[in-house]
Amino acid sequence: MAVYKPNEKWLREQLLSLDAQTYENLELVIYDDCPDFPVDEGIIAECIRSIPYRLLRGENNLGSNKAFERLTTEGKGDWFSYCDQDDVWHADKVERMMKKMEEDGAVLVCSDLAIIDGEGVRYADSITKIRRRHVFLEGEGLAPTLLIRNFIPGCAMLIRADLARKSVPFVHSLVHDQWLAINAAIEGRISVIREPLIDYRQHRDNQTAILKGVETKEDYFQERIANMRDRIEDYRKRLSSCEVLERTLSELEAFNQARIRYFFHHRWRDWKIMYKYRRFSKEAVMIESVMPFVPQFLLKCIFHRIQKGKL
Repeated sequence: MAVYKPNEKWLREQLLSLDAQTYENLELVIYDDCPDFPVDEGIIAECIRSIPYRLLRGENNLGSNKAFERLTTEGKGDWFSYCDQDDVWHADKVERMMKKMEEDGAVLVCSDLAIIDGEGVRYADSITKIRRRHVFLEGEGLAPTLLIRNFIPGCAMLIRADLARKSVPFVHSLVHDQWLAINAAIEGRISVIREPLIDYRQHRDNQTAILKGVETKEDYFQERIANMRDRIEDYRKRLSSCEVLERTLSELEAFNQARIRYFFHHRWRDWKIMYKYRRFSKEAVMIESVMPFVPQFLLKCIFHRIQKGKL
């Protein structure tokens, strides 16, 4: 678990749900990523009584990716579950994931999530109800898909620890859960429990992560196009020995280079390349095709509707 200035009530609820897990062979490792406002260990000791825990305190704020990377190097178990500070785990979450892992011979298992608000009231029984483009996939050979679109929430995954450790250091251009999922998919099967095993806390008026903070064309370029360029560079550095990904990486690179050229010059030949590789992101092709011709104020309205999940 990584924590950063947590809401005390929500942290207590999460810790109690971890302490109530029916799977017994557990250790909780907590990384406090806020040295200026350290978490009160008394809360942890009060809530965690059935399993051992370790509290690590950072000297500097690392951010979530580096915090989870540090936890990955510190964990001593054979399987890792990554934990946010404000959710609530169902009591049988780890037990059912371990059973699924063993039954399927999987290297990573994830589950669906129920959605709760700040008061703990459930208002959706699946993450797919609030993220319409979220589709769970399972099986082998999913690494090419995961290069582009992540469907594995970090707070709802169980991964073989040796594969997680092998993924260190995490790349800077991806959230930790997607990077872990890619590395797991290269090695073997991903399985899905299509029932919620976690209550994922969101406010009703929260924006999704899609285009978060994007207001202008320049914001969009940095968030979606330049970021993809950085991701491809990271993929090339870290996954170059994986032959099964070479074709996907080459096509993805051609797709994104065309996006960059089209953004600045919107030429027909670059649009044709984007359309050819539209499987990488049909939404991006649709938005970027018209973006040069849409007034800024109207584009801002479109971005806001996407952020609210209305498009």
